[in-house]
Amino acid sequence: MLVVVPLHVSGIWIPFYSPNLLEAGSAGVGLNLTAYLRAHSRKGQCKIVVNEVEVYREQAAEVCNESGIDVETNARSPFPPGYGFGVSAAALMAHAIVAYAFTGKPVLKALQLAHALEVKHKTGLGDVMAEYIGGVALRLKPGAPGIGVAYRIIPRERVDLVVARLREAEPTSSMLSRMGPEDLELGKKLLRKVIESEDLRDFFECSRAFTRRLFDYSRVEGVLSGLQGVIEYYLKKSALVAWVERDHLVDVLNNLEKKGFRASYATISNVGVILVHTA
Repeated sequence: MLVVVPLHVSGIWIPFYSPNLLEAGSAGVGLNLTAYLRAHSRKGQCKIVVNEVEVYREQAAEVCNESGIDVETNARSPFPPGYGFGVSAAALMAHAIVAYAFTGKPVLKALQLAHALEVKHKTGLGDVMAEYIGGVALRLKPGAPGIGVAYRIIPRERVDLVVARLREAEPTSSMLSRMGPEDLELGKKLLRKVIESEDLRDFFECSRAFTRRLFDYSRVEGVLSGLQGVIEYYLKKSALVAWVERDHLVDVLNNLEKKGFRASYATISNVGVILVHTA
């Protein structure tokens, strides 16, 4: 079986913790990209492999135990885990969806299990819901699919993006530990603005205002300042998302590559997770 999942870069997130893992998560908003994790899964040894490296051993085992079947998932991703692109959520969703599909169990339960494992192992809070929804995913109520509340904003204009990986990876738990009450209040205020306008420029501006408190923008600004055609941008962990005028895409890509960044073109994915075919 093949599962395709759009990678997701959050712009605003307001964590919510609960003893019930299905109710925990985050409200917020982020972009799903046409940069996809593609996972081939089959019955076999229980494990998840991303870009030829075995990852998430405990989570993989929990999926196999809950589903009652051993599944081996081999995935390719344009970005490795830990850089802010929601790779862990994508890999766990693919693994769980196939395991549950093989046993005839509802896919919703697979998505809920992937979300619970993200929260339990502190690898993410809202990526499962976002990657399930697709597009510009706005999460109104924290929680797993079927419990949280989210919807997809439809952009009013063409959106050409340059996405890049900047520096070393950072665990999600480390990033969340830096967030204080003032960050949460600001996040709520900025999220309300995005909800009210559903405007992509507001999303980028608010995301940058929020994430600037958590991440070092100095290197990003040093690269992007003076480049023509950059409309807006924001940074999440080591994931840079820049909205660029189409005529200047090549110049922006080349400049980022010259500075040593892994950069590529993308746009907003119109779809969320897809089970492409079954054997």
